[in-house]
Amino acid sequence: MFRRTRSLIGTAGTAAVREIQGLPAAQDPAVRRYFASRANWFFLTMAVVLYSVSWPTLPLTHSMPTYALPVVAAFAAFPVALAWSAPLIGWAISVVSAQLIGIVVPTVNGWPWSIQVTHLIALLVLTFFAYVRCALRWVPVVWVCTAIVFAIAAPPDARGGWVFGLTFLAVVVALVRFLSRSRRQLARSTEQTQLVESQKAILQERTRIARDLHDVVAHRMSVVVVMAQTARYRLDDVSDEAAAEFEAIAVSARASLDEVRQLLGVLRTDGEVLSAPNPGLGDLDGLVMQTRMAGAVVHLSDSVDHDRIGEASSLVIYRIVQESLANATRHAPGARIEVRIAPAGAGTTEIEVRNSAPTSEPVRIAGPGTGIPGMIERASAVGGVLTTEPCDDGGFVVRAVIPEQGGRTVGVAASTLRAGE
Repeated sequence: MFRRTRSLIGTAGTAAVREIQGLPAAQDPAVRRYFASRANWFFLTMAVVLYSVSWPTLPLTHSMPTYALPVVAAFAAFPVALAWSAPLIGWAISVVSAQLIGIVVPTVNGWPWSIQVTHLIALLVLTFFAYVRCALRWVPVVWVCTAIVFAIAAPPDARGGWVFGLTFLAVVVALVRFLSRSRRQLARSTEQTQLVESQKAILQERTRIARDLHDVVAHRMSVVVVMAQTARYRLDDVSDEAAAEFEAIAVSARASLDEVRQLLGVLRTDGEVLSAPNPGLGDLDGLVMQTRMAGAVVHLSDSVDHDRIGEASSLVIYRIVQESLANATRHAPGARIEVRIAPAGAGTTEIEVRNSAPTSEPVRIAGPGTGIPGMIERASAVGGVLTTEPCDDGGFVVRAVIPEQGGRTVGVAASTLRAGE
């Protein structure tokens, strides 16, 4: 029998909870946000307890009709439910109701206060949380109004003590909040200062790195240019073919030196940034020509409209082709290199650099290579993709799909790359 009764009660409770959750008011964001806080649940429970005490004890201290008891008890107890979520509103309701009850409702049985003990407890709790949680500019208003209410509601011999206590509490809470806010502002200011100092240190380090790289790399490249250009004058019996080779070396070194200076200018923060434009699709012919001067056989097929390609994507395409040609000439000497740049649909451009099998030993360069990972990173930076793989004939192929306007992720990259295989 007991189990059956408990089961019925549980079922009825579950059904009641579901009905309450289905009410429109229960779906309101403010209501859901209120009941999501454990602190609000605590003060709501406290309000219910105060109400359960206030209603039956109200006739012992005040004279009023029976039908008014639950209403007056509700004004005395339920504002404390807002002590955490909206303390200023709850305090205002409690202060106004305390003043009205003290004026309108007479006391009985020699009760010295104009309000109940439960109302007194609720008002003190709400006053404290209004001190703590409302804006600092409201603290004097809360203090003055609460002091006036206690000066009227309290017995004559206790009024001074209550006013002094409320004043002392307001001063202490205001000082603590002011000091806490000052510490937070000081911490934020210190954090911002440290951030500015760290950024300044980073910029200074970038400038130093740029300066050192320029001193080292540019100096060495300049030496190469000078040596190549003066070789015919310094060496005896330099044939026309050798002189042309030295001139090609000088041209390539000057181009590399210009690019190094341009890239290092990005690191500079002292106003010495070079204003030369970034290379792009229009510079591919010159890049291919330089590669041919190194003895490679390169064929370029470019069928895209250069005006449709954004500057960022154009630079990425140039760098991918540049790195692919460098890798092919270094790892596959004597191989035939095919460079194809064509529209791929959906606002993308496909790049393919394919080389045949090498005809001589690759050029060995010490140190790990970062060319392919760098190309993948460049393609990803503008929303493109890049793949590499060996060919059946012993060659190698690099494929990439780059959006015409950098920043838009390629959605057809995978199918496009598979179609090209």
